[in-house]
Amino acid sequence: MSLLRRRRPPEPAVAEPTTSVVVLPRSRRRGPAGNVAAERLRRKQAKVEVQDGRPHGWGRAEDPDAESREKFSFLARRRANGTPLLLFTVLAVLTGVGLARVESRIEILDVANEITELSGDQQRLLDRKRRLETERAYLRRPARVSDQATERLGMEPAPPERIQRIELLPAALPEPEADVESERPNP
Repeated sequence: MSLLRRRRPPEPAVAEPTTSVVVLPRSRRRGPAGNVAAERLRRKQAKVEVQDGRPHGWGRAEDPDAESREKFSFLARRRANGTPLLLFTVLAVLTGVGLARVESRIEILDVANEITELSGDQQRLLDRKRRLETERAYLRRPARVSDQATERLGMEPAPPERIQRIELLPAALPEPEADVESERPNP
């Protein structure tokens, strides 16, 4: 059994009202607007009043009026209009939508990272291709080729008397196929 239970406020007892009269100097006196401030102060003090010496408003199980209070079960206290179910459903739908958005953002970021990596790879490959083309052009220079032939292979330029000119005659055209078919006998 719980030791703390909500106390019902006791029925107000008839008490004599106490009033205090404060006289302000003439410079501080106001017209009817001063009553609004006094009313506000009275309301504030009424909220602060302590009932039965317990400012929190909760009672103990051993208090004499504890048995007289009704005990409500969880189901009796629950609202019967379906509001909690509706709130739970709305919360579940909003959570699902939020998770779907987060998942789509994660996929977008993954694709963006992959695009960035592939763009970097493409730039590296283009840079390597440019360097290889430059190196190829350097290696194919005629002066370098002749130097390498002389140094590595011991080749020398051929003297003009060793150079022979070869002229090719045009190739003979084959006979048309129509003549080949006419030579075959018909069965």
